[in-house]
Amino acid sequence: MSRPEAVQFFGERAAWYDRGYDQRSSDGHVVRARMETTLRLLGPGPGTVLDVGMGPGRLCAALAESGWTVSGVDAAEEMVAAAQERIPEAADRFVRGEIESLPFPDGSFDAITATGILEYADIPRALSEIARVLQPGRRAVVSYPSPYALYGNWKTRVYYPAVRVAKRLLGRPHPWLPRGAGGGSIRPRAFQERLRAARLEPEAFEHCGHLLLLSPLDVALPRLASRIGRGLEGRAPDVLATQVVYVGRKSS
Repeated sequence: MSRPEAVQFFGERAAWYDRGYDQRSSDGHVVRARMETTLRLLGPGPGTVLDVGMGPGRLCAALAESGWTVSGVDAAEEMVAAAQERIPEAADRFVRGEIESLPFPDGSFDAITATGILEYADIPRALSEIARVLQPGRRAVVSYPSPYALYGNWKTRVYYPAVRVAKRLLGRPHPWLPRGAGGGSIRPRAFQERLRAARLEPEAFEHCGHLLLLSPLDVALPRLASRIGRGLEGRAPDVLATQVVYVGRKSS
C-alpha cells in the first residue's frame, strides 16, 4: 500500500503543496519541469487519461487543456477535494484510492500519468495496476527520482543530517519528512526492467528538474535557483537532474 505516513504528510499540506507549483524556488522548478516533461512525452488528446497520485490537480488541469478527458485518483482526501475544486466539471471523476489497488476496471483508460508517487509506493504492484487499467497498445508516463542527482544526494546524505544534528544540539525540533520506498535508488535501466515486468514496454525516458545550487544556497536564493534550473533543462548533465520521466507502452 502507499505509505500511510506519506499520505498523511501530503494530505495535511495539500494547500502548501499546491502553492509550490507557483513558487520561484528549487522545489517549484522541479514540479513544473516534471509536469512539462510529462505533458510533452504524453502529447495532446483526445482520449481518456487517468492521473494517479493527482495531488491538487495541477497536472489534471493541464491535461484537460491539452484535449484529454481527465480522471484522477489520490490516497489523500484533502488532495481529492483540492482537485475537485480546481476542475469542478470533472469532480465526479476525481476519487480517493491507492495506486496499488486502483478503483477502475481493466482497460479503462487511453493513457495514464503517475508523477511524484512511485517513490512512496510498492513499485511492482503499482506498475502492474497502472498496466491493468490501461488499454492495450497505449502509453503510461511515470516519474521516479534520479538516483544520480547531485542535489538529492547532497540534501539527504549531508544537508538534512547536518541540520538534524544542529537542531538536536540546540534543542529545536526538526520537521519530519516521509521517506520514499526505495529512496530514489533505482537506476534507469533497472526501472525500465520493472516497467517491462509489468507489461509496459519502455519506449523512452528523459531527465528533468535540473538544479545546480545546493542547500542551503537554494533556500537563501530561491529565485536564482529556479532561474538557473530552468536554463539547465534539456542541456545539462544528468547528474544535475532530480527526476526521470519514463514512457511505457502496454503490450497487446
